[in-house]
Amino acid sequence: MAGYARLLTAAALILTLAGAQAQSGTPGPTPPGKRNRAWLKKNRDAEIQNSPDLDTVRKAVEALTPEQRRRFQENFVRWSDLPPEEKKGLRNREELRKKFMEREIDAALRESGLQLNSEQRELFIKRYAEERRQVEEQLRKEMAEKRKPLVREILGRLKTEFAAGPVAATPAPATPAAGSL
Repeated sequence: MAGYARLLTAAALILTLAGAQAQSGTPGPTPPGKRNRAWLKKNRDAEIQNSPDLDTVRKAVEALTPEQRRRFQENFVRWSDLPPEEKKGLRNREELRKKFMEREIDAALRESGLQLNSEQRELFIKRYAEERRQVEEQLRKEMAEKRKPLVREILGRLKTEFAAGPVAATPAPATPAAGSL
């Protein structure tokens, strides 16, 4: 986890430096009250720059489009502002997702019956994960589209019901089975 946090910090640093380089002019002198923070930041930045993963992070950041960089920066700021309990919860959820994906990949490899060397296995895992992500995204989009008219129907029904006056305690109509959505 600490390595992941360092990578995120390194990526944020790279994005910050890239933004500073894009601006014209040089920054003015550091105000006296901020000198200690500047010193701490300089030491932290030096520690990050000595990280062996910095080049990997730099290349990944450079490969991002400006829109992706902007989103990454926004997400990083949101992450930084989260309380420790929420960060821990999100980390746990991500760990569960990774474990689930590993089980799915292992099952796919077994089902395929392929005997792969380590290089082929890594390529298979990478391709499977990427293509699976695309499938999941497509399914999310399809479900969102199917959900829209149903939600509009619910809202219309509730609007009519609540606009008519006091609402009597009526049982909710049966909803379609989960498998039919």
